[in-house]
Amino acid sequence: MARSRAMTSPLVSPCRRAAERPVPARRPRVASRLLALVTGLTLVGLVAGCGLRLETPAPTAPSPDSSESARQRASADSVGLMVLAGAPGADPADPVTAIRAAVVTQATEHLDQLGPGDSSTAEPTAEPTADPSSADPSSAVPGTVDPVGTTPAAVVTQLTQAAASARADAASIPDGPLARLLGSVATARLLLARQLAAATAIEGPAVPEVSTPTSAPTGPGLSALSDLVAGEDQAGYGYEVIAAKLSDAARTDASDRAAVHRARADQWATLLEIAGTGLDPRRSAYALPAGLDDPAAAVAQAQTLELSLAATYAALLTATDAESRAVLLDGLTEATATAVAWGAPVPSFPGLPERTAS
Repeated sequence: MARSRAMTSPLVSPCRRAAERPVPARRPRVASRLLALVTGLTLVGLVAGCGLRLETPAPTAPSPDSSESARQRASADSVGLMVLAGAPGADPADPVTAIRAAVVTQATEHLDQLGPGDSSTAEPTAEPTADPSSADPSSAVPGTVDPVGTTPAAVVTQLTQAAASARADAASIPDGPLARLLGSVATARLLLARQLAAATAIEGPAVPEVSTPTSAPTGPGLSALSDLVAGEDQAGYGYEVIAAKLSDAARTDASDRAAVHRARADQWATLLEIAGTGLDPRRSAYALPAGLDDPAAAVAQAQTLELSLAATYAALLTATDAESRAVLLDGLTEATATAVAWGAPVPSFPGLPERTAS
């Protein structure tokens, strides 16, 4: 039987042997092709869904909004002031030289605090120009400013225009914190312009008059606005005490200022409809430092009262709607100007004690 099986084995049909031989599976190969096709179609769909086409032009940079444009203008003006008021190399003891140096220092600080933003394409409020009559023609370079040849009058003009630009932006942009910063920068520029004008006996810009609005500023809560009532009233009380410690013209100035602050406190309390109510924050007396019998200490206290009030006005700018900021900006500037009139240096950031120690 074994022989019979051996002899019949070669007679098996070749076709049968082929049929019995395992055939390589083709499914994985087909599946991989399908997967590649589906993947390709998916990528095409994603590209189409994103709106990307080979012929689509490169996207353009977005235009800055009003707040960013204001930031760039203020930055460009700071750069212009740094160039225009550059140290003229005169006697450091000369008041004009000292004020010009302060302009450069503050412009540098302002540029730093204005934060991120491309000011390279922003147009300055006014193009800084040197006085051709005093510049050396042989050293003139087109497109540059020679600080030595720049008159104080040109610096005053540039400061005044830059202050007006920052102030206008502070009263219009939607960004409250930036409006507060711009209002401070505008005040510093205006007061430096006044100082430089006085030092050179030329006409300088005026300090804005403060008037009580016919309606309460929109944005801040009653508690924040009540702080303004208390601040004005405290300043009035402080000046009354100071007036009793001073004599002659200084006594008159302090007494007049006391009346101004007391009147403003009453006007704000009436406007907010809290006068004589339990919400009225005014008190009969306020704490004052010791030593006010010394005239120098009394004058220093007058400066402190005004700078503190300036900070109160500035703090309200952050939450106040643009259309209501004008009176607060005026209050910030007027209070700081009064502190300077009492002998305080022009702060780099009036009303913003967290940004400057001067």
